Amino acid sequence: MKKTFLILVFLSFLFSLFASPEREVPIFWTELRSKYNWKTNPIFPESESVELFESILYTEGRLLLQTKDVTKQNSLLVWNLDSGESKKIDWDGGKVTGWAECSGRILVQTTKTLWDLDAKTFLVKRKLPWPNNGKSWQDIVCLENKIYKLVADQLEVYGLDSGELESKIPLPFSSVQRMTKRSEKEILLISSYWGNTVQVFSPKDPRNSKEWKIPVNHRALFKLVTLSENHFLIFDPITKTYGEWMVFENSILPLDSPIEVADGSRAYRFSPIQNKIEYKFSLTALSDVPETKYQFVLPKQNISSQRLSEEEFDAASILETDDFGNRSLVLTLPPLKAGDTKEIKVYSALLTRYKIHWNLDPKLTLGKNQNRERLESFLMDDWFLKMDSDVVLEKRKTIFRNETNLKQILTKTQEYVSSIPYQSGSFESAPKVIEKNNGGCTEHSYVTMALLRGMGIPSRLVWNYLPTESSKEITFNHKFVEVWVEGLGWIPMEPLAPPKSKPGITYARHVVFAGLSGTSHPKIVGGDRLVQLSKDQLGLAKKIKFKLVVAKMDTEKGIENTDEKVIVPKTIRALNSGEDLVVP
Repeated sequence: MKKTFLILVFLSFLFSLFASPEREVPIFWTELRSKYNWKTNPIFPESESVELFESILYTEGRLLLQTKDVTKQNSLLVWNLDSGESKKIDWDGGKVTGWAECSGRILVQTTKTLWDLDAKTFLVKRKLPWPNNGKSWQDIVCLENKIYKLVADQLEVYGLDSGELESKIPLPFSSVQRMTKRSEKEILLISSYWGNTVQVFSPKDPRNSKEWKIPVNHRALFKLVTLSENHFLIFDPITKTYGEWMVFENSILPLDSPIEVADGSRAYRFSPIQNKIEYKFSLTALSDVPETKYQFVLPKQNISSQRLSEEEFDAASILETDDFGNRSLVLTLPPLKAGDTKEIKVYSALLTRYKIHWNLDPKLTLGKNQNRERLESFLMDDWFLKMDSDVVLEKRKTIFRNETNLKQILTKTQEYVSSIPYQSGSFESAPKVIEKNNGGCTEHSYVTMALLRGMGIPSRLVWNYLPTESSKEITFNHKFVEVWVEGLGWIPMEPLAPPKSKPGITYARHVVFAGLSGTSHPKIVGGDRLVQLSKDQLGLAKKIKFKLVVAKMDTEKGIENTDEKVIVPKTIRALNSGEDLVVP
């Protein structure tokens, strides 16, 4: 029987590849991994130390560091990134005060001298007189056969062959302490005064600058080097920060676990957590009952933010999937006598959940976004929206004005809804929530849908579990909204979990059960839960006592499970349905 269901699941997956807009848009993911192995943190020699403001240098799969031993003697240490081995190299040129990689060469700056070394052997090829009289560290980089030296708040530009000063370029930033090469045209500027922010600067076009925040201790940035234009490495024995990071649009993500990029760079997902889940169903007949059927809501399969594999179903159950990809399991049990009990593992699977980041096209407008006919059910008004009420109309006018850019509309919606204070609600409609300016996750969702549907943007309510990763059980405890974006499909609008105000991005790693056009799941009547008697047997509810536990267990499948936790504060009280929780 299990083989039959595995075939059904496979056929369902094949069908999804030719899905209509109501279903998920098929996406193929490519895995990006770190260049080097960071599973075990490097063990830096205890006899050696490094200075905070001195940089490291990357060349040929090795790092070059200036170290001091217990006698305060300076040495040059070469760290092999593949083997994790280190060794000192012979160097009698004096204290290094800056260095740069330059087209297969290494330039080393000391007092009054610039040394030109072979990058493989570290043998000196030549040396030039160099206008550096101090003993303090001053970064240099080599761009397009020019040497750029960081001096206070400006760059001094020298000829590579002559070593002579050619010009000076003022920096648009104050208090710059470090710089490192990003590409032949750009430099990364770093300062502890800015926190963990890195400024991107082009000497040839000072106006073309941008900034990134790297999710590490700001001191670790002093030991950042570039592997390629959008691929960085940090090797810092002081803060013990080691690893690689990758740039995606305006975000920088760690490569401590693989990052998956959607075809066409439509999205990326990262920091996966993998668990074994089991639906454990128990029941007791309080009196004699005839044959009974139970409906179980299952997690959605193979969507952008989660994957299910190794699924197993009870032999007496039937898997059903609706037009929106929502799945349920129908379990039929034979007649029971009063006092009979049963404990059944209805379903089990390997669940992988991701942080997800969608790349919204900044040029996409409302008119180009949707096929309205096929998404009509996600544009309809309802009692919980009242999207043509005076309150909602006025709020739309205030927020959007005459905006037609889709990304701007979604961003402004997310910024407003995430600003609504969290307070456990009672399923009030969008106008009331806007007026009182508070509500739970359900109310935040109603406001989001009222604003967006009123602008002609399809949106749906998502049933999900907002994780507390330390919990050993999964429950249905949360709701947020997904919107349809042409070329991407359904993307999240999650105002209560980090980063809150950015559409298409959520780091909460929800367990998604269903996406609905209205407030109720078609298989569940009279409340928000994951199991219920079939609709035609609800009259038997008082004759049977039953309970579902969705157990969540760690797995040894090799996916890191040590990421930061999404923690729900104990002071937040859930409603009777267990529906409202919030991530701070």
